[in-house]
Amino acid sequence: MLEVLKNKFRIEEKELRNISHFPVKAVFNMVSDARFIEVIEGISEGIGFGENYGACVFWNDLDDYDKESIPKYEGAEFGLHDGDEIMIGYEDLFYYLTIICQKYCEEFPNEREKINTILYCYKLRFGIQ
Repeated sequence: MLEVLKNKFRIEEKELRNISHFPVKAVFNMVSDARFIEVIEGISEGIGFGENYGACVFWNDLDDYDKESIPKYEGAEFGLHDGDEIMIGYEDLFYYLTIICQKYCEEFPNEREKINTILYCYKLRFGIQ
């Protein structure tokens, strides 16, 4: 069964900090409501995730071979299967997390406390003010 998101888009194009951040929008818009909290919890721990047509990858998600061939980076890489990709820093990622979490909480207000805790953990882990 195809799951339809209650909220059509988690991130709108007008909310992008830069048009080159399109893969961030595309990947987050692929996340179903059923997986949302699991995905956000993983991100708060520096663990990426994959969807059907894209992924979010942190440096520690890479295997040893990739770590030898790819320079270490801070933040996360968002990539689409068509090759479109962007690396964003922890602060940009927090900006997008705030947007998608706010929209999720509008749909699921009973999850607000849990979401706020997850965002707080992200801020602590990655030194966001």
